[in-house]
Amino acid sequence: MKSWTIAAAQLSLLLWSSFAHAQTDDRRVYADYLFREGVRLMNDDRCPQAIPKFEHSQQLDPSAASLLNLATCYARLGRTATAWRTYRKAAAAAEQEKDPQLKEQAFKAISILAPTLTNLRVISPADAGPLSLKLNGEPITAEAGSSIPLDPGENIIEASSPGREPWRRSVQSNEVGATIVIEVPELQPRPTPPPPTNTWRTAGAITAGVGLSGIVAGLVLGISAKSAYRDSLSNCTGSYCNREGHERQQQAATRADIATVSAGLGAAAVGTGMLLWFLAPRTRSEVNVSVWYPVNGDTFGLSASGRL
Repeated sequence: MKSWTIAAAQLSLLLWSSFAHAQTDDRRVYADYLFREGVRLMNDDRCPQAIPKFEHSQQLDPSAASLLNLATCYARLGRTATAWRTYRKAAAAAEQEKDPQLKEQAFKAISILAPTLTNLRVISPADAGPLSLKLNGEPITAEAGSSIPLDPGENIIEASSPGREPWRRSVQSNEVGATIVIEVPELQPRPTPPPPTNTWRTAGAITAGVGLSGIVAGLVLGISAKSAYRDSLSNCTGSYCNREGHERQQQAATRADIATVSAGLGAAAVGTGMLLWFLAPRTRSEVNVSVWYPVNGDTFGLSASGRL
């Protein structure tokens, strides 16, 4: 049994090794295809279409030749600084591959491009702390006295630091051989946000206050209704009332209805306010409360809505 287990493990390892080797061969075959397609497009003066081919080929199977052709396309499109940086990578790759011919071609292109570049020198503020710099969205390092080549046209420099407001500036690179010096100002502290407020409790207090007002209004209207009913009795005999007595009894009934609804809504509002207060979440939330009282004696309402 033991010998069978060892044999099975060896077979599994052999199969996996063969599969991994086949995958590597497939990647190289496809990378070679992309490389040849890029060369064909570049020879047809179609560098915008050739660049993605070279980039994908470089990802699958890195080589100095891919980098050299990629840099050549960048140079043809006027992206001189990007071409210069890519030629430097190509020279380093050729050194590792021990290909002196490609290395010589890369250094020759670098020497031709260098005088045509516009350089950027970034001066960081003193005692700036941890400062992150980006050029056109790509991280850069601003070492003392070092220069960064710029592609022609607009270039965006950004600076950021924890707890500080970010800084951003646009630079036009149009003068051949010039050096642009940019001094990054001291980044301003980011304003401290106000402490979160518990709007549920605030809404609860407001709703309860409005409810108490409704209860008080109901009591006042109830007293007024009772007074109007008493005044009507002087104009009534038994169940018969004259016109003035009948109008006063109607006023008393209307006021009594409004008082009942006002007190009921007030009690409901107080209950809602207490519920909002005691169930208030600890996190910040939003609450909208709407309370309305009768105007014509036939429309009443109370609503509370919120978002946790």
